[in-house]
Order: sequence, then structure tokens, then C-alpha cells
Amino acid sequence: MPANVSPSTIAKATRCDRDHACVRSGADYRCPIEEIVGDEVVFVAYLPQVTCGYRSSYGEGFVCNCPVRREACCCQRD
Repeated sequence: MPANVSPSTIAKATRCDRDHACVRSGADYRCPIEEIVGDEVVFVAYLPQVTCGYRSSYGEGFVCNCPVRREACCCQRD
């Protein structure tokens, strides 16, 4: 994940219990992306060792609702 996520987006991620470690270090503190639909829906693989307030189940899969992750994903695709 690139570290060039805007400070205002990082400030919106108030449910992050890792103090935005994924932005600073790029470490494996996040679920792997399975698919991105449009610029809004990020489907992720479930990792039991990763707890996150932004991951939610959707049908048989999981969606990441983290504003930081969404911005980073959209930037990587452009």
C-alpha cells in the first residue's frame, strides 16, 4: 500500500486499532485483496489472524470498508 494516502483520509479511519501501520510500514496488517469493483467495493480474503473494524462479511465473502485502503487501492489502479 503506498504511503501517499492523504492525511484527511487517514483521519477518517477512526476504527483502525493498529494506528495505520499499513500506511507507514506496508507490513502484512491487512487482508489480501481478491477483487476491486469500481472505485468503491474492495473484496478481501479472510485472514483469522487479522482483526479489523473495517472488514465485514458480504454474502460468502468479505468487504474492506477502510477509507485508507480504498484510497490506496484506487491510486494503485490509476
